[in-house]
Amino acid sequence: MSLKLKAAYWLRSALNVGQPRRCPCCGGTDLQVVDHKYIVTWLLECRQCHLRHRHPKDDPAWLERFYQKEYTVDTHMITKLPDAAAMEKLKTEGFPDLRDISPYIKALRPAGGRVLDYGCSWGYHVFKMRRAGLDAEGFELSRPRAAFGQRTLGVTIHSDPAAVNGRYDVISSSHVIEHLASIPDLVAFSRDHLVPGGLFMAFCPNGSDAYRRREPGLFHVNWGPCTPTTWTSRSRATSCATCPI
Repeated sequence: MSLKLKAAYWLRSALNVGQPRRCPCCGGTDLQVVDHKYIVTWLLECRQCHLRHRHPKDDPAWLERFYQKEYTVDTHMITKLPDAAAMEKLKTEGFPDLRDISPYIKALRPAGGRVLDYGCSWGYHVFKMRRAGLDAEGFELSRPRAAFGQRTLGVTIHSDPAAVNGRYDVISSSHVIEHLASIPDLVAFSRDHLVPGGLFMAFCPNGSDAYRRREPGLFHVNWGPCTPTTWTSRSRATSCATCPI
């Protein structure tokens, strides 16, 4: 993240430091401090549902603007769009450096069905899943990345929740849920778009207690402007029970 964006994050946090401290999942106010940095930002854990979340929170409308124009990850293809030559190589090789989540889906849903990759960026996981024989589509808030994926990979990527049609047997998300401002909104979306008995699966390992013990410095760095929540095994169980799909 650039120095300009870091400075803007600090100022935004300082101006909002007095906002009510409330869990973004269950609304609980019984919170404990997990970590603290930049004087004006805290990582809090809800004692009711155990979701860890950043205080102060950003306005959802601001977050949407941020993901449209400013969100970048310098070391990953999430936001680093390949040129034509690099894209052809990736397509030919099948994105070999990316984890293939198709085996997990096939093991849990052997009958197959429709799959939606929620927060798919420009669709590389959708491409891999379709290569593996799954009927996969994507959803991505960033319209520029969604358009890039549709144009270069030939996959279907929705960028407006209202445009997502029908129901899916599986909704998957990889390193996405920790970037969302509203967990209840994701739960409501999944409830509306999963078939009865459908499966929601999320990969979100970078907030776990095991990761914190193994990489305390990285854990401290990782939560912040782009990561308003972090998830542990305890929070995954209780938060999903508090906001059931």
